[in-house]
Amino acid sequence: MKKKVVTTDNKEVFLEHKRKKTWEDAKSGHKCFMLYARSLYITWGAREHWIWNSFKDTSDENIEVAKLSHVCWLDVRGKFKISDLSPGTLYEVVYEIKLTKSAFGWEPPIKLRLSLPNGRVQERQVSLLQKPRGQWMELNVGNFCTEENEETGEAREVCFDLYEHGGHWKNGLVIGGAILRPKS
Repeated sequence: MKKKVVTTDNKEVFLEHKRKKTWEDAKSGHKCFMLYARSLYITWGAREHWIWNSFKDTSDENIEVAKLSHVCWLDVRGKFKISDLSPGTLYEVVYEIKLTKSAFGWEPPIKLRLSLPNGRVQERQVSLLQKPRGQWMELNVGNFCTEENEETGEAREVCFDLYEHGGHWKNGLVIGGAILRPKS
């Protein structure tokens, strides 16, 4: 089921029961995608570890977000078919997150990893300890360039992960989703 939402800036289309959203970048006209939390793989994503809440999207649509109740093994993963993106374009992948005011356990840094079909992997660490609380922020996972003549028959995918496997208990992280957009 597809649901269309028209905004003043550009046309947004919700896909797969509000699990994804697509629109065109206003400057370049290239495709952008938002994969909401429900379209990501969240380890321990069951009710005892994560709380699924409704949240108003920028287009005033109710979207589900995942709020971390408590885990010691954080693992959030996403993947996307490169053939659905605009060819010959430099893309960036970012996770949209928020820390609640009472969030704790973020002393160890989290890791962000971008894996490309050619085997290239980009990894970085980010400390959330000093990040602002109660407001949405973006964590850049990495950048990649789509091929000019991308084969549509192949199932080539870009994979992106946010994780911390140190066994340190944590809570208060809210996952809005992951954004794939042209890098400006």
